[in-house]
This record gives sequence, C-alpha cells and structure tokens, in this order.
Amino acid sequence: MIPSVTFKALAAVVVATAFSSCASVSVKRSEQVSPKAPRAKPEKIFVRPFTFNDAALRVDRSGESLAIFKADASARFARTLSERLTRHVAPAEVIAADRDLPRGNYWLVTGRVDRMNQGSRLLRGVVGFGVGGTKIETTSVVSDLSGTNPKPFLVVETTGGSNAAPGAIGAAGYFVSGITSLLSIGNMLESVRSGISFDTDRTTKEIAAAQSEFLYKQRAIPHEEARAPKRPGKWQPDFWPFRNAPEKLPEGSLTVTPAE
Repeated sequence: MIPSVTFKALAAVVVATAFSSCASVSVKRSEQVSPKAPRAKPEKIFVRPFTFNDAALRVDRSGESLAIFKADASARFARTLSERLTRHVAPAEVIAADRDLPRGNYWLVTGRVDRMNQGSRLLRGVVGFGVGGTKIETTSVVSDLSGTNPKPFLVVETTGGSNAAPGAIGAAGYFVSGITSLLSIGNMLESVRSGISFDTDRTTKEIAAAQSEFLYKQRAIPHEEARAPKRPGKWQPDFWPFRNAPEKLPEGSLTVTPAE
C-alpha cells in the first residue's frame, strides 16, 4: 500500500525542488598575481572574446559548423560577462581582439575556455548521476590598463556543469526512500534548461563575483555591494533574500586610491 502523503510534505518537496539544481559552477582559483594590483574601482572594464582549447572541446560538431559554434559561443560569453560585470562590478563592454586598448583606470578581461563538453540533455533528465552531464572550465585574466602595457593582476579559474543529481529514474526509489526521492522529478525538469548555454551564464556570474570580491578585499567597495563566488563543495544560495557575500574584513575606512 502506498503511504499517504500530507499536504505539508508535498509543499516541502515543491519548495525544495524550486531551489534545487543539477547545475553548479564554482571558482576553484581566484588569485592576485601582482603585488601592485589596482586599489580603485575601474571606470570601465573591457572584455575580449574568450578563445577555446580545441583539444578539450566536445560539442558534436566539426568543420564549418564547429567554427560557427565557437564564434557564436565566444561572442555570447563575452556579451553575458560584460552584462554581469556592469551589474555587479563596473561598466563593461566587449572589445574586439584586434582593437587598440585605452590607457587609464580601466581593466581588461581576457581568457580561454579550457574544457567544454555538451553532454546529453536526455540522459541528464532521465538518468542523471553524471551520465550525459555538461562540463565547462575556464581561465580568465584581469589586467590593469593604467600603464603603457596591460599588467595582469588577477587570475580566475572556474569549473562546473550540469548533472550532479539523479534524473527522473531516481523517482523509482519512492518506495524505498519515500517522498525525498520525488526531488528527482525536479532535477529532471531542471535538465530541460541545463546545458552549455545555461552553464555558460553561471560561469560568467562566478567570474564577475570573483572580481567583485577582489574589489572588496582591496577596500574599494563596501561589503553591502560586494559579491562572492561559489567555492567547490560549498552550497551558497544566491537568490532572494540570500546573497553570496565575502567574509567581512576588519573594520576600517575604505581606501579608494587612483590607479598607478
């Protein structure tokens, strides 16, 4: 006999499902690589389209189709990252790789997609547990444009993808694990929107958060404005009324100094 399910239990599942996700992107490294890093919020950030590590590109395309995919994906990545940076760090715009760079209190973001695996949406939704999962890894470099030549000062590495959770097949465990197994249905629905585009958006979000965190550590912005990236192995909600925020620094006045 199937055990009865109370309205309260069902409501709990709905809420938990709403906040569950089979996709996760984290910043595995965010490191200041220059002792003379900028201590001021930039007036503007320029983003160059990322390149690809072709040896680790698995997107079921070749020839002209692959070239078009790379161009479109790179343009979309740069555009989305620019929008994220404008929202959470400083005004940003995409700049062509061959365009001359201005000098002043500006930053330049360049980078590479080190690995991209498109996986299978069907397998993610039905099986899960890593089967059919997507994977994206990137390395980005932030440089200071206040001098004669760009001076790299921050390196950010991200990793993540979709399909860490069970798919719809997990719902078959209802008779063993009870109502909690129904979360698998939520993961199945999540797989419909998961994939390369979804994970790319999450990647740009974490890159922008890493730059926001850097500015806060430089005391260039207050804690109330700062965001922090998700770290591997940690669940960090970033939806209302929660917000990823860096650990508070010791009390002290903000030091906003001109770029050298």
